[in-house]
Amino acid sequence: MIRTSCVLVFHMVALLAAPAMASDAVQLAADGKSHFPVVVSESASDRLQLAAKTLADYLGRISRSGFEVTTGDGTHGIAVGTARSFPSLKLLSDFDSTDINRREEYLLRSHSDGIWLIGATELAVEHAIWDLLYRLGHRQFFPGEIWEVVPTVPNLNIEVDTFQRPDYLSRRIWYGYGMWDYNSEPYKQWCARNRCVPGIHLNTGHAYDRVVKDARKEFDRHPEYWPLLDGDRKPVKNPKPCLGNPAVRSLFVQYALQRLEKDPNLDSISMDPSDGGGWCECEKCTQLGSVSDQATTLANEVASAVSKQFPGKLVGIYAYNYHSPPPSVLVNSNVVVSVATAFIKGGQSLDEIITGWSAQGATLGIREYYSVNVWDRDQPGHARGSKLDYLRRTIPDFHASGARFMSAESSDNWGPNGLGYYLASRMLWDVDEAKQVDDLTEDFLTNCFGPAKEPMREFYQQLDGSKPHLAFDDQLGRMFRALDSAKQLLASDKTAASDESSERIKARLNDLILYARYVDLFDRYQHAEGSARQAAFEAMIRHTYRMRQTMLVHAKALYRDVVARDKKVSIPVDATWSVAESKNPWKTSTPFSAEELNSFLREGIEQHQLLSLDFEPIAYSEELVPGTSLKLTSAAPGVATRGRGNRTFYTYIEKAPAKLSLKITGGLIAHYRDRGNVRIELSKIGGESQTGERETLVASDNSVPPDGKARWVTLSVTTTGLHKLNISDGGDMTSVEWPADLPVSYKSSIDEPIKTSGRWSLYFYVPRGTTVVGLYGGGSPGTILDPTGKKFFSFDDHKAGYYSIPVAAGTDGKLWKVHQAAGAVRLLTVPPYLARSASELLLPREVVQRDSQ
Repeated sequence: MIRTSCVLVFHMVALLAAPAMASDAVQLAADGKSHFPVVVSESASDRLQLAAKTLADYLGRISRSGFEVTTGDGTHGIAVGTARSFPSLKLLSDFDSTDINRREEYLLRSHSDGIWLIGATELAVEHAIWDLLYRLGHRQFFPGEIWEVVPTVPNLNIEVDTFQRPDYLSRRIWYGYGMWDYNSEPYKQWCARNRCVPGIHLNTGHAYDRVVKDARKEFDRHPEYWPLLDGDRKPVKNPKPCLGNPAVRSLFVQYALQRLEKDPNLDSISMDPSDGGGWCECEKCTQLGSVSDQATTLANEVASAVSKQFPGKLVGIYAYNYHSPPPSVLVNSNVVVSVATAFIKGGQSLDEIITGWSAQGATLGIREYYSVNVWDRDQPGHARGSKLDYLRRTIPDFHASGARFMSAESSDNWGPNGLGYYLASRMLWDVDEAKQVDDLTEDFLTNCFGPAKEPMREFYQQLDGSKPHLAFDDQLGRMFRALDSAKQLLASDKTAASDESSERIKARLNDLILYARYVDLFDRYQHAEGSARQAAFEAMIRHTYRMRQTMLVHAKALYRDVVARDKKVSIPVDATWSVAESKNPWKTSTPFSAEELNSFLREGIEQHQLLSLDFEPIAYSEELVPGTSLKLTSAAPGVATRGRGNRTFYTYIEKAPAKLSLKITGGLIAHYRDRGNVRIELSKIGGESQTGERETLVASDNSVPPDGKARWVTLSVTTTGLHKLNISDGGDMTSVEWPADLPVSYKSSIDEPIKTSGRWSLYFYVPRGTTVVGLYGGGSPGTILDPTGKKFFSFDDHKAGYYSIPVAAGTDGKLWKVHQAAGAVRLLTVPPYLARSASELLLPREVVQRDSQ
C-alpha cells in the first residue's frame, strides 16, 4: 500500500486543505466601468505581472471596460498571485509548492471585495486565470485567433468557490513531427489556456543510447560493457548494454546524477531503453530476469540514488515494445512507468499490462497515440483523437487504474481531430468532464458557429470516428454540404450581419472548406495511377502547404513523409521541404480567394454524391440456433481459417459434457512472433450466470506459442447451447481449423465485420420473402454466387460501398455464397452469419422458427 500511495495521497490532503470560508457573488464590471482592479503583490515576479496584465486585458475586452493592475495585499480587488504573495489572506497552510504533486493547485473564490486567484505556484496562478475566464465565457477551442471566443458581457458578475487540482499531473498533447515557425506560439497559447501542460515534466524518451554516447570512452575501454549478441560483444545501433554488469548500471546512475546536478530544475530523468531489440544474452543478464525485469532493475537503482541526492525527483520509463510486459520485481515508487497503448509485446492486453505494473508498485502514466500522421494522414474519423467515445471512455478508465500522467502523440491536424483534442484537455484536468462530453460539444458548436451550428453538427458527426463511416463519398459529400448550408445560414442571418463574431464564424467555415478540399485531393491522389498520380500528389502537397497556417492539416508531416513512403511519386530537388518559399515552385502563401473557396464547395458537392440506399437494413437477434431444420443444401465446403487480432467464432453444443478440439497455428507472420501465445476463451451465451451477464467464461487456453507450428487445443464444455470462441494473437496471424462435425459460424454485420486474411469462401442464408440482399463490400476481389452456383455479382470492379443484389423468385429460402473474397463483406438485409456448409450454419432463432414452418 505504501508503495502505491505516493501520488494518490495528495488528493486526500488537498481535499482537506480547501478553506471553509463561504463565497459571495461579486460584480466585476457594469455599464462600461470596472469595479475592482487586478491586484498583485509588490514583490510579484515578471511572470505574475504578465499574467495579471493578461487577465486585466481580457476582463476589459469581455466587459467593454478598463481594468487596471495595481499592487496590494489581496484583501481588496482581484488578487492574482501565490499564497506566499499575499500573507494577509492566511492561505499558506492550504498549499505546498514544494510537493511536486501539488504544484498546480489553485483557489478561486469570490467575496464582497473581489476575487482570489491564488495558486501554489506561478503555473497554478495562470491556470486560475484561464479557469476564471472560461467561467466568464472565454474559449480557446483550437490554436489560432479565429478559434478564440471572447464574449461581450457588459454586466460582469460571478460567484465562485472552488479549490482545483488536476486529475492527471502531466497532460501533454504534442505534435509527432514537432513545431514549425507559424504554429509554435498558437500551440503554446492553446495549451496554456486549456490547462493542458505538464505540471510535472516527465522525461521518458529512449535514453540508453544517450547514456552510452556520453560514456563511450568507458565502453571503448571495457568491451564487456557491450551486449552479448550471437556470441559476440561489440558496438551496436540502439544499444542495450550488459545490464547484468554492476559497473554498467553504475554508469547509468552517474549519468542521471550528473544531469540533475547540472540542471536542478529537471523534474525527472529518463531511463527508458533505446528502441528495438538487441538485449544482452549473457548469463548475468539472464539472471536478472525478463527484459522488463532488467529495465526495471536499472530504473530502480537510478531512482534510489536520485532520491537520496535529489529528493522528489522522478525516473521515467515506458512499458513499451520488449519491456511492455509487467516485471516480476517490485518497482521503486519514484519510477513512473508510462504504458504505451500501441507497440506492446508479450501477448498481454493493455488492461493486463496496466494492472500488472501497478501491482508491482509502479506510479503509472499513459503513452497514447491520438494521431500519427503515417497512420491516419489527417483523414476524417481515422485517428483516435477523432473518436470521441474512445476518449470519454479511456481517459477516466486509465485514471481509475492509477494513471496520473498522460503523454499523447498527436498532430498539427485540428481539422479532423481538433474537437477531440479540446475535449481531451478538459477531461485530463477533470475526468468527470467525460460525463459532460455532449454538453461540451454543444458549447463548442454554439460558440464556434452560432446560427450555423446545426449543419456544423452534421459536419462534426462525419469527423467523429466513434462509428465507421463506410461510404467515403457519402461522408465527404455530407461534409461539403454541411459547410455549404452553414455558409448560407450565416449569410441569411440578419443578426449576424458583420460583427466580429460573425466574421470569425466565416473564417472558421472557410478554413474547414480548405480542410474538406484537402481530404478530396488526398483521395484523388490515393486512387490515381501513372502520371495522374504524380499530378494529384503535387496538387495535394501544394494545397496543404498553402493552407498550413490554418493548422487544420499537418502540412509539415505530409510534405516530408508521404513521398518517402510512396515510390510512385517524387518531389523535384528545388521543391523539397527544406527549400525556402521564395525559391520553391511548390510553395506559396497566397490567401485563398472567395472564388476559389466557392469553387471547392461546388466541386466537392458535385463530385461526392450522397448515399441513397434502396434497401432497409434489418436487425436480427443474436440468439443463434442450428439451421438444420431448414433442410438447406450447399455445394463445395467453404474455407476461412486465417486471421489477425481479435476474432470471434460461434458454435452450438448439442450434447454435454463434451470436448471441443481445435487445430490452431499461431505466429504465421514470422516477424510478429513476439506478440505472445495465442489466447483462447470459450464463453457460454445465455442461460444462468452468477454475475447476471449474458456471457459466461467456461474455458480458456494460452498454450499455443507463436511459432508457426500447428497444435491441438481441447476445451471442456459442460453445458449445451450457443457458445462463443474468442481468439486473440496480438496482431500476429493465426489459423483455426474446426473439426468437420462441429458447427461454426462467423458474424459479419455493419458493426462487426468478419476478420479473415487471404481469400475466403462462406455461405449465408437468404430468408424466405427476401427481395434484395443489401450488403457493404468492394474495394477488393470477391464474388457473390446464387444458390445454383452462378456468379451473380462481382466486387472486382467496385469501390468499397453499399450494394443491393436482387433476389430472383425461387432463390430465397436458400444458401448463397461469398466466393473467393479478399476483404470483409457486411450483410445488412439477411442474417449476418456465414458458415462453411449448410450443416454448420447458425441463424437467429426467429428466422429458423419462421422459415421452417
